[in-house]
Amino acid sequence: MNRLKWYWIPVVVLAFLLGSVLSASSATQAAPAPPVSTLVAIRAASHAEATPRYDRVVFEFSGPVPLIEAQYVKTLIGDGSGLPVAITGNAILHLVMRPAQAHNEQGQSTVPTRIKLGLRTIKEVASSGDFEGVVGYGIGLTHKSEIRVITLARPSRVVVDFLNP
Repeated sequence: MNRLKWYWIPVVVLAFLLGSVLSASSATQAAPAPPVSTLVAIRAASHAEATPRYDRVVFEFSGPVPLIEAQYVKTLIGDGSGLPVAITGNAILHLVMRPAQAHNEQGQSTVPTRIKLGLRTIKEVASSGDFEGVVGYGIGLTHKSEIRVITLARPSRVVVDFLNP
């Protein structure tokens, strides 16, 4: 009988500890994920009358302005596939925006995946991906240019200016 008592003590202690851990973990909740903005429009225009002259691409979102990364790349690479994405131009600026998406709840694109342009500096805008809250676009240019990236609210926009010499 004495052995039976000692045998149950570790089981009771283990059950108590497990109950404490489970109740503590259920009280702790994960922080909510940031809202994912949906890309709803892409526009481009030349501002030849401005000083200095520049070409502009605007990405408009239905939610908050996402975080932006911009860098020149030698080749535009498709997100997920890892394959090169064809794009017109001698230089490519790769823009990555997160958390963002370029599709609706049914999985349909909310914007074109490719826009051909005949601006002085900007030749084409092409999607490089829309996956797991990350949207990527390449901007094909006639040449590398000094850039300016601006974010605006109401509506949420990411504006990329390319200065024309």
